[in-house]
Amino acid sequence: MQHQSQALLATILATAVDAIIVIDKWGTIQVVNDSTLRMFGYAKDELIRHNVKILMPSPDHEQHDGYLRNYMDTGQAQIIGIGREVLARRKDGSTFPVHLSVNEVGTPDGRLFAGILHDITALKQTQQRLASLNDQLEEQVRERTEQLRAAQSDLVKAEKLATLGQVAGGIAHEIRNPLSVIRTSTFFLKRAKNAPDAKVKEHLERIERQVSLVDNVVTALADVARLPEPKVCECDIGSVIADVLQATNLPPEISVERLLPADLPAAKIDPNQVAIVFRNLFQNARDAMPDGGTLWVRAQCQESSRQESSLTVNVRDSGAGIAAENLERILEPLYSTKARGMGLGLAICVAILEKNGGRLGVQSELGVGTTFEVHLPLFHQDA
Repeated sequence: MQHQSQALLATILATAVDAIIVIDKWGTIQVVNDSTLRMFGYAKDELIRHNVKILMPSPDHEQHDGYLRNYMDTGQAQIIGIGREVLARRKDGSTFPVHLSVNEVGTPDGRLFAGILHDITALKQTQQRLASLNDQLEEQVRERTEQLRAAQSDLVKAEKLATLGQVAGGIAHEIRNPLSVIRTSTFFLKRAKNAPDAKVKEHLERIERQVSLVDNVVTALADVARLPEPKVCECDIGSVIADVLQATNLPPEISVERLLPADLPAAKIDPNQVAIVFRNLFQNARDAMPDGGTLWVRAQCQESSRQESSLTVNVRDSGAGIAAENLERILEPLYSTKARGMGLGLAICVAILEKNGGRLGVQSELGVGTTFEVHLPLFHQDA
């Protein structure tokens, strides 16, 4: 049986891929396997009966004997039974990383220590390569992030410039015509000799009217820019709509169909600001039906979840409708399909609803009519 154990042990030592080294309590090498010789570049007789510190670089080379003495005196292990990564030194002086695990073996001849060393050079190189690739990836991410931020900044600037150009174009359109009239009347007044008083008065009144138009454009733009923060509260939208309808000058040729259920939930809005929205929408509906028609006002609650629930009010007219190419821009500031419109009414509606947590939608079909959808947030008692 003993011969079998020795043969088995010899086979394990010969076939093991890792280096196996056995030392005594003084650190003297007693046994090494072939993998140890290949790993460190020594011949067998260069290691047997030599101190194991020959395989260690500084500072372990100088301190190893102290490690052993301390363990023998105190039993406090720094590596025995624990295992850790250390540096090993070959015969040519080069160093390489290994994972070292050591265990104590009790024998009739005294205490021995068996160490198994696994070369982790390839593992360390892979880790370093991965770390390098990770650093490169992080650098690329940083570069791409900066590029995206720069592109986003450029896009925002472009959008601002486009919006500025759009607004400037609208302002120019709204102001150019009055200025042209003013210029014509001014030219007449400067050049006319002995003009009748009635004619002079006519041109002065024309200039005054055009100045008022320009002032209205500037005032409307200022109103959009200075729109105050809403004072939201629990609001009965039916009462708001009823008050606005009563105050809106609708001709008798336009009939109003109201579907405003009494059990509608309260909206969370500023009633004074939202009243402006409905006033604009009712006036637009009136202007869209110069020969009369029907104005439908319908309110309903749309609930899919507590967060997404809203109160929707549809304002629909039976006018001529809006062409598709105009419908895409109808909510833009200073864009109007009316011959004498400034194109700020719907833009103000959009701004008011956004500040109140709502939104405005529009649908239209030529020859059928237009529907504006006012979406308002609901008031929750526990909010």
